[in-house]
Amino acid sequence: MKKTSTPQPPFRPLHQLIQAATGATARDIAHIENIMRDEIFYSTLDWQTREQLNDAAREAYALLNENREQYEMSRADSMAMFRQTQAASAVN
Repeated sequence: MKKTSTPQPPFRPLHQLIQAATGATARDIAHIENIMRDEIFYSTLDWQTREQLNDAAREAYALLNENREQYEMSRADSMAMFRQTQAASAVN
């Protein structure tokens, strides 16, 4: 059976900025955005300058590459919890 890929929606402006600053793959961009929010700024990203966002994207990409296994395991755990919650709410 041939596997078909689902078309990806166009990048949001922030994702475009992250990709341009880092050269990261589409798969890594969500990780980078979360690292920027949770570990670099500890905040939303709407008050930073473009330069601050570019610097943070590069820093977050470096952190992701240094600790990729940890970030991917955390993401998998979060997705499993989300799916479990969806399944439980579908039953109720």
